[in-house]
Amino acid sequence: MSTATQDQHNHETQPSSQTRAVRQALTSLGSRVVGKSAAIQEVVRALEGLALSRTPALFAGEPGTGKRFFARVLHETAAQGPLVVLSGAEAPIDLAALRSAADSARGGTLVVAGLDHLAPELHEELVALASRGEARLVCTSAAPLDPSLPCAALVALFATSTVEVPTLEQRGEDMPELAQHFFELHATRARRNDLRGISPEAVALLEGHAFAENVRSLERAIDQAIAFAEGPYVTASDLPEEIRGAKPTSLPLLLGALPVQGLDLRAAVEEFETRMILQALERTGWNKNRASRLLGLNRTTLVEMIKRKRLAPPTGVRKPGAFAVKAELQSAHADAE
Repeated sequence: MSTATQDQHNHETQPSSQTRAVRQALTSLGSRVVGKSAAIQEVVRALEGLALSRTPALFAGEPGTGKRFFARVLHETAAQGPLVVLSGAEAPIDLAALRSAADSARGGTLVVAGLDHLAPELHEELVALASRGEARLVCTSAAPLDPSLPCAALVALFATSTVEVPTLEQRGEDMPELAQHFFELHATRARRNDLRGISPEAVALLEGHAFAENVRSLERAIDQAIAFAEGPYVTASDLPEEIRGAKPTSLPLLLGALPVQGLDLRAAVEEFETRMILQALERTGWNKNRASRLLGLNRTTLVEMIKRKRLAPPTGVRKPGAFAVKAELQSAHADAE
C-alpha cells in the first residue's frame, strides 16, 4: 500500500497547529472506523498521512469494502468545502458531467467512483483537474492503476497516494466487532429495543461465510436478520438462507456412511452436542430451564455441560430500551432459578 509521500511524513513529525488539528480529527475518526485488525489500521495510518495535504488519493479494493466511506472520511478530516460524488454506476461519465462536478466541488472534494471504468479520453482531464487544485480529487477503483496505462500522468498522480482497502476476509478478526456495530446501528433504526444482541452460533455462521460484497453484504445480512428476529437475540435461523444454509466443514455427518478416511468420533460427537446446546439456548433466550427441557436433560446437567464447554451468552449485548426492561428482568430471574 502506498501512503503519504516522504515530505508528508517529515511534515507529520513536526508539531504544528495543523498537525494537532488533524490528530484531534483522527481521534473522532477512530471511533467511526470499526475494527482493530492490522489491515484496517494500515488504512487508518494512510488516511492520517493523506489528511496532512491536499494531494489526490485513490482508494482501491473489491466491491463493498468501503472505498467511498473512506473517501468521505478523508474529506471530513481534511476539507471544509462541499463533497461531490460522481459515479458511473447508472450511466457512463462524460466530459460535461466531469467538468460540472468539478465546478460544484470547488473548495472541497470531488470523488470519482469507478476510475477503472472511466473512458480513457477523460484521464487527461482528471490530471488537469488535479493540477488546478480547485478541488481535491479522490477516486475509487477495483484495483490499483495498471502502470502500463497509456496516460502515464494519471498513473503518476496516484503513485504515492493509493490506499488498498482490505477485503472482509483479510480483516476477518474484525468480524465480531463489525457484526455488533451493524446490529446496534440497524436495531436502533428499526426501534428494536427488544433485541439484546447476536447469538454465538449466528456470529459463527457469519464468520464462516464468504460475503460476495464484503462489508456491504455483511451489513445487509444483519439488517435483514433484525427484521425477522423474534428476540431476544438475533439467531442463526434469522440469517439469510445463503448464510444459514452453509454447513460447517469441520462437522462430519453423524448420520450416514463412515467417511473413507475415517473420523474422530469423540470430536464429532462433542461438536454436535455443542451445536445442539447452543441452538436450544439461543431459541429460548438462554433460559436454562426451557433449554434443558428442549434437550431432554436435567437443568443441573445442562449447567454443568455449559460450564465444561465454556459457553457464554452473546458478547456486546445492547442495553434494553425502557419498554424492554421488564422482559430483561424476567429473563434474569428465569436464569437465577
